[in-house]
Amino acid sequence: MSNYPSYASFFLRSYSNVSHQNFLVHPAASGQLSAHRQMQFTLPTNANLHLSKTRLLFSMSSANGATDTVGRLAEAKAIIDRLQIDAGGVSLSSGCASTAVLQKCIDNMRTVDEDPVTSHSEFYRRTSGVNLEEFTGASELYSTANNSQCFSIDLGPFMNTMSPNLLPTAILPSLTVTLYLSGNATVVSSCKIEDGKLKDNLPTTDGSAQATYTVDNYRLLVSAYSIDDGVFDQTIATRLNSSEGLEAMYCNYESFSNTFTGGSTRVSSAASSLDKVIVAFRRTGFDGNKAAVAVQGYNKSLAQGLEKNDVLDQPATHGGAKYLNANLNFEAPVSLLNKPSAGADNWASMPSIAIRVNNVAFPAFDARLGVQSYELLKEAFETDKTQSQSLVEYLENRCQIAYKFNLPGSAAMRARSGLNLQGSNSSILIEAVGDKSKLEDTGNIMVFVENSVVLKIMPGKQILVIS
Repeated sequence: MSNYPSYASFFLRSYSNVSHQNFLVHPAASGQLSAHRQMQFTLPTNANLHLSKTRLLFSMSSANGATDTVGRLAEAKAIIDRLQIDAGGVSLSSGCASTAVLQKCIDNMRTVDEDPVTSHSEFYRRTSGVNLEEFTGASELYSTANNSQCFSIDLGPFMNTMSPNLLPTAILPSLTVTLYLSGNATVVSSCKIEDGKLKDNLPTTDGSAQATYTVDNYRLLVSAYSIDDGVFDQTIATRLNSSEGLEAMYCNYESFSNTFTGGSTRVSSAASSLDKVIVAFRRTGFDGNKAAVAVQGYNKSLAQGLEKNDVLDQPATHGGAKYLNANLNFEAPVSLLNKPSAGADNWASMPSIAIRVNNVAFPAFDARLGVQSYELLKEAFETDKTQSQSLVEYLENRCQIAYKFNLPGSAAMRARSGLNLQGSNSSILIEAVGDKSKLEDTGNIMVFVENSVVLKIMPGKQILVIS
C-alpha cells in the first residue's frame, strides 16, 4: 500500500463483482406484542452482513390507562429492555437489562439526535409527527393495517460495535437475535386530561394509572454485500484455516441497578479488558405513573424566559419544546439543584463522585459533579460536544458520569487495551465524597460496565467467545 497521500499517489484500490442487496427478515412468530414480550429473528446465512445498518421496523401505539390518563410514546428505541445474540446456541451477547437506559447514556453524548423521521426521538405533545393527528385527549395511536410501519431503530451496541462490521455469516453458525420488550412505564408517559383535553396542553402532569403500549408489524431490515472477485473469499479462507483462525471484536455491557443509599454502590467485574464505567442517576419513582419531564432551557416562551428568574432565557435559541420520559431523565442526586436559597451557594455544596477499582481511584482526584464530571464524561466517550445545551440541562436532565480505561480510538483499531481484571472478581465502587449535605440518596443509580469481547472463529463454524 502506498504511503503517499491520495493527491500524490498513483496507487489505486479496486474491487470487482461487488453487489449490494437489502432484505426484510420476518420474525419466528408474528402477532401483536405488549410489554415484557419478546420477538426473535434469524439472520440470513451465507451473506456479508453490514451489521450496523440492521434496523428494526415496526408500528407502535399507546392506549389509555384510565379515564383521566392518556398515553404518549417516548423514544421508539426505549421498547428494547434487553437484546440477546446467539450463534448456533452459543451466546455471543446475553445483553444487559435496562438497555434503553444504556442507549440513552450513549445518545446523550451524540451531538445530533436520532433521525426524528423514524426514531420518534422527539416527544409529540399535541400533534403527531407521523400523520399530523391532533391528539387532544386521545392516546397516541397508529394504524397497523396492511402491515404499515411507522418507526425504525438500530439494534444497539453489539451490531454497532462489531468489528469488522461487514461480517461473513457463511463462516458462523446460524445467528439468532432475540429482543425482550420493556415494561409500560419505560416507553409510555401518562398525562392527565380534563374535560376531554390534555390539561393545560402540557404533558407534565402525572396520570392516575399507567398507560400501555403494543407493537405490530415488526421486521428486520438487513443490508448485505457480495464481493465475488475471489480475493475476498480466498483471504477469509486462508486466515480461517490458519492456527490463529479469524478474530472479531465487539463491546459487551453488564448493567447494575441499585438505590444510592448512603451515597455509594458497589458492583463487580472479571473482564479481561475493562474499557469504561458509565453511571446514570434517576429520581425516586421514575418507574411510576409518570408524565413527561420538561428539558431545561426549552418549553418556555421568550417572554417567560425574560420575565422569570427560575428558567433559562434561551428558548428562542434552543427552539421549541423538548421532553423526556421519566425513565430516561437523568438527574443529579442533589437537592435544590443550582437554585440559591436564602443566600446559600449550592455549587459550593455539590458532592464529588469517586470511582474506585480495587480501591484504586479513577480519576486520581474526586471529581465534583458539574464541569469536572462533564469534562471527564466527554473524554470517556471521545466527543467534544454532547446533547446538553447548558450545565443546568446536563445536571437536571442528562446527569451521567463515566470514566475511560482503554486507549483513545481502541475500538477503531480493534485493540483491547482496558484494565485486565481476569483471575479476580474485582470490586468497582461508586461513591459520593466531600460535602454530602445536599445529597439525595434515595434515588436510583444505574451502572454499566463496558468491556471488549473477542469472537474467535475456527474451521467448521467453531467459535470461542473471550471476554
